[in-house]
Amino acid sequence: MNLRKSVRSQPDPTQVDTRTSTPKSQSSGSQTPPRSRAGRKKGTGISHTKARRSRTGCFTCRQRHLKCDEAVGKCMNCRKSDRVCRRGVRLNFIDIQTVAPPHLIARPDGSKVTFRDDSRLIASLYVGGFEIYPPVQPESSIEETGQPYHDLDVIGPEDLTNIFQSVAHSFDPLGFDVPHPTADFVETDPWHQSHLVPGDELLPHGTSNFARKLADRQESHQSLTDPDSVSCLRAFVEEIGPRMDAMDEMNHFSQVLPALAVAEPLLLKALVASGAKYRSLNNTSWPVELATTFSQEATEALSGAIHDPSRDSVLCATVAMVLGFSASMSPHSMRWEDHLAGSRALIRECGWTAKTPGLGGACFRISISAEILSCVRHNWALSWNPDTWGVDIDMENAQSNMSGGHDLWHHRILYICAKVLMLRTSLRQNQNQNLGEEVTGENGLTDLFQEWVLYSRWCDQWEKSVPRALVPLGYLQPWQAKSKSVFPEVWLTTRSAIVARLIYHVTRIMLAKNNPLQSAFDDELHKHQQAHAYDVCGLVAHTKDRGIADIAIHCLVIAAECLEAPEAQHEALNIIDRMSKITGSSSDSIKDDLKQIWSWVDAHPHTVVPSQMHDNFYALDPALTIPETSNSPGNMNNPLLGTGDFSMENHPYQGLYVPPHHHHALNQYSYGPYLI
Repeated sequence: MNLRKSVRSQPDPTQVDTRTSTPKSQSSGSQTPPRSRAGRKKGTGISHTKARRSRTGCFTCRQRHLKCDEAVGKCMNCRKSDRVCRRGVRLNFIDIQTVAPPHLIARPDGSKVTFRDDSRLIASLYVGGFEIYPPVQPESSIEETGQPYHDLDVIGPEDLTNIFQSVAHSFDPLGFDVPHPTADFVETDPWHQSHLVPGDELLPHGTSNFARKLADRQESHQSLTDPDSVSCLRAFVEEIGPRMDAMDEMNHFSQVLPALAVAEPLLLKALVASGAKYRSLNNTSWPVELATTFSQEATEALSGAIHDPSRDSVLCATVAMVLGFSASMSPHSMRWEDHLAGSRALIRECGWTAKTPGLGGACFRISISAEILSCVRHNWALSWNPDTWGVDIDMENAQSNMSGGHDLWHHRILYICAKVLMLRTSLRQNQNQNLGEEVTGENGLTDLFQEWVLYSRWCDQWEKSVPRALVPLGYLQPWQAKSKSVFPEVWLTTRSAIVARLIYHVTRIMLAKNNPLQSAFDDELHKHQQAHAYDVCGLVAHTKDRGIADIAIHCLVIAAECLEAPEAQHEALNIIDRMSKITGSSSDSIKDDLKQIWSWVDAHPHTVVPSQMHDNFYALDPALTIPETSNSPGNMNNPLLGTGDFSMENHPYQGLYVPPHHHHALNQYSYGPYLI
């Protein structure tokens, strides 16, 4: 150290020439100290070797511009400075190694493994891309060829490790469940296979970007700045959405979808149009022209999407459901008024049933509940066979009861109600054939009575086995309550529980009216009919939830037909008026129809046909053609029987509908089993 300081303090100009080679004698005799090790090497004549650069050093040393010793695990520099030794992969595209692909492993029994191949879908987006692919081969082709899945004598331990690592990501540990032996459906249903990507369960034979956004909750942080759009969207969120979420605990239409609509123009137009229609019906100062403009824009946008084969089917089905609700609030309000039938057809195109989770299941419940209540009111036949809904009706299995949540019990009561409707249809057919004596055939009264007993037992099991949240917390008789109502006060805490109870009581009323071997005027049946009718009126009379107005008014009309006491009839009319103000529909035709049933003197002499009952969403679309004889006993003219599917000749969106790209996968499954 002292030597270096002395050299720096007394620089010698002769040191500049020390870089040249100098004889050893002169070097030893010189008083100039050596400058460096490199200088000594050069002075001795030894050839200089360039320092080797680090090629596989860590990224930490590279960022710090330090030489890395390339120690495996953690280099010395990172150890000294206590840093994270980050390393990467050296890619020079010189040393390329290939190994044999792993053998195909047999799929375990009961597994839900799905191997996705989206190359066909991607190729179909280009002209002639899908045609170059060979036909899809069934999975059983490997077994038919007789080739073994694997040969344990050839595969070594390392190969087995590679195989398991390569396919481990494809196994769903929750998918190895064995269905109950008494279940009505099997897990091999091609419409509901397990998928690895969240959101793909809403479109089993394709990909929906909207469904994936919904599953990942990719909500936009944008805000609407147009005052009219904000007002209409707020009306939908506060008034329309809760009514559509009557049986949806996740509140898709009132909470989830509005948050995604800002980034989805097609969905946003539908929500705004629905809110604008509600504003125009409930506020006289709101311009009707603005509501018409919003409705036309939303309808034209959906029509363009239906005509596009690369459309998002999940998004289109959701938009059609919203527009169907909007169109039904007032008759002949849109250019295209078949959105309700269109939403049913799109639901079938997507393959949504009771087993579909999330938004698909919510749209399915809205569609079938609307048709069920319309069929109950107008003596129609169902257009969709309930046996294809995939409902687990085994209510004695405790494990099955705990796994489905409230949606399972909603599906069960809807399924039971639909089966009772089918029983009533069979009875009407027997009456039309003038069968005066008991027949013990396939459609005989004895067989129908056995069905009646089965459905009655299902209702008993449903009421006994439902979760506590679907059971009333309070039940007060009229003389116990402080209100002046003649109906009992039934207290349920949630909207979904109220709706489930209403459908349960409506099912009980239908059972009391349609006993194959007993008259509806039988003392016991008449007593049950009156009790359930009063419970329906009590539920509707003492609830303040505006979200159940549509379903409540329809169930109330069904129950009010059974009322006999004048004070109960007067109160039922007042409740109907109150509910009609919430829905924004007219109640005059409904009250006239009830007055005729009650044989009131001031009832209008004309006959009210079912088409006049289309005042809310839970009656079918008024644009659908209804024959003049629709008020005849045992009428089966359900408009959805001929329009609820795109495979029918009179399908909705005539001249606009184009099958989607993924429709080639749907064509191998016939819609026939889904229809009655």
